[in-house]
Amino acid sequence: MKIDLHCHSTRSDGSDAPADLVKRAQQVGINMLALTDHDTIDGLDEARLIANDCGIALVNGVEISCEHTLTGGYGKNKAKDKIIHVLGLGFDDTHTMQLALETLQQSRATRGQKIVERLSEILSLDEGQANQLWQAVLDKAGNNPQAVGRAHIGQVLFERGVVKSVQQAFDKYLADNKPAYVAIEALTMADAIALIHQCGGKAALAHPTHYRLSATRVRKLIAEFAALGGDATEVPTDAEPKSTRQMVDRSVTEHGLSVALGSDYHGSSMPWRRLGDTPLLGDRQQGIWEQWS
Repeated sequence: MKIDLHCHSTRSDGSDAPADLVKRAQQVGINMLALTDHDTIDGLDEARLIANDCGIALVNGVEISCEHTLTGGYGKNKAKDKIIHVLGLGFDDTHTMQLALETLQQSRATRGQKIVERLSEILSLDEGQANQLWQAVLDKAGNNPQAVGRAHIGQVLFERGVVKSVQQAFDKYLADNKPAYVAIEALTMADAIALIHQCGGKAALAHPTHYRLSATRVRKLIAEFAALGGDATEVPTDAEPKSTRQMVDRSVTEHGLSVALGSDYHGSSMPWRRLGDTPLLGDRQQGIWEQWS
């Protein structure tokens, strides 16, 4: 059974419409798919309309932006505020989830414009050029300000020759604490986990090794997520060092967590992430889907 529990459509910062994403999943042989757009579940109905015809079990999903203060450092770095992403998977109360996400969706709309404003200052753009840059970003997001993500902005910067790749746009301007970074309004990690459980779902820590954290802090993050009632964590892909996977596997075992497998597919905006390209479960690890099937 081929499973991918982490992917994005045009309802957030992916390049495929929800229905097209499901069709692509069928083409690569996926049997179970979770659509996990950032802070929105707007694409689920469209995806579900076609999922049955494609022979795919569609899992309700969302990727929620969470504020969390990491501890475990030293001196000035003893505490570190980060935006952490938590996947909500398999929930059935979509009404309660949608109401809770509305504030986050509005924050995403204003955040995208603020990032572009900062970029315009950094790149010394005049008012007309700044407006053109924002319109190009909106075009990437289907003219939906709430769907604007950093991946859209990075792709526009790449296409305009400002950077040599989308990844360079993140490394130079858009990643956490870079010059154009703007924090998003977010739930606390504890509140996000509680919301997911309230809606009948399971909470999974998304890509724990992608937050530019030391190994010590990655382990601390997983421990704190588990202590707050989290159910599962994603594990590193085969592209990451084997030692990194072993570290996360040890934390999974230590804290009794299940595992969520996902590609974090975004389509053409992040072509190096391929739909269905997920790691394998480790020995004696339990897939999060086993808890709802």
